[in-house]
Amino acid sequence: MFTVACTPTEFTSTKPETLGLCLSAVFVAQHEKLLVRTGKVILGGTLEMCGIFGFILKNPVSMSRVFQILKKLEGSKYPDEATPVGGYGAGIAVMLQDGNIIAEKVGKTDEDSPVAKLSEAVNGRFADASVLLGHVRFPSDELMGTVQFREAAQPYVETFQPKLTIVSVHNGRVQNFAELKEKLKTHVFESDKVGFVDSEVIPHYFGEMLNQSENVDAAVYELWCALKGSNVVALLQVDEENAFLHLIHKGKTRGLTVWTNERAEVIFCSRPEPVEEELKELLAIGKFKEKISIKHKEEAGLKLSFPATFA
Repeated sequence: MFTVACTPTEFTSTKPETLGLCLSAVFVAQHEKLLVRTGKVILGGTLEMCGIFGFILKNPVSMSRVFQILKKLEGSKYPDEATPVGGYGAGIAVMLQDGNIIAEKVGKTDEDSPVAKLSEAVNGRFADASVLLGHVRFPSDELMGTVQFREAAQPYVETFQPKLTIVSVHNGRVQNFAELKEKLKTHVFESDKVGFVDSEVIPHYFGEMLNQSENVDAAVYELWCALKGSNVVALLQVDEENAFLHLIHKGKTRGLTVWTNERAEVIFCSRPEPVEEELKELLAIGKFKEKISIKHKEEAGLKLSFPATFA
């Protein structure tokens, strides 16, 4: 059985640095104190970024409901936005009871909705999920030439030895991806086949940090500090005995909302509306509360970990 500890991992603070470099704060058990804000909402300009969604739940959610959420997230577009959140690729990764990961993703097709194509690709292979990461893609201009390829879509799944798997979904732009990739010369990248996607450096770099430090907190902190630019990342870290969900936010993005409850369950999404509309009953029955709310274009920093164990 899969269980999740309710209290997020504590983090210690360092001297606050410029936003966009290494944000810092004292991270304690209360979720409300896990956020660093500048108090600014950035107006004007475009944030051509993707959308992420996921959960760790004791009772599974049907895949039909998952695809409804991703479809709404894909088309989400606030009045001040020039582009929707997705439309150029989509993917999911599901963790099974035995800890194995099943992933499926698609690039942009002639159809209007990559999420609809993703649903067809899954084709009933699994009916529901208790642990899931999902992604809808809107690439930066320089990566528009990769949109038809599934290798450029997310999630990215990287397997390390001994028996460590990292799954990541990312919204943003890793400005220093070339610098980070240079440190990973022995790694093989899926998206290299079609034009390297900056997002793929994240699970590889995080896995290396875990192998070097053997300390989850230190590895998350190192990744948080290493990523330059505006980024939000969800990472699922799985080994033979344990699993962790890590959430990282830096700079200004499409946003991030996190719901938790006393049963140690977690739901997150770039936009609150798809979750509140499609999982309204689950949120009410499960007594979920909105614990983190980073608004669209709000500049903020966050790093949060939910430890999990297999019992």
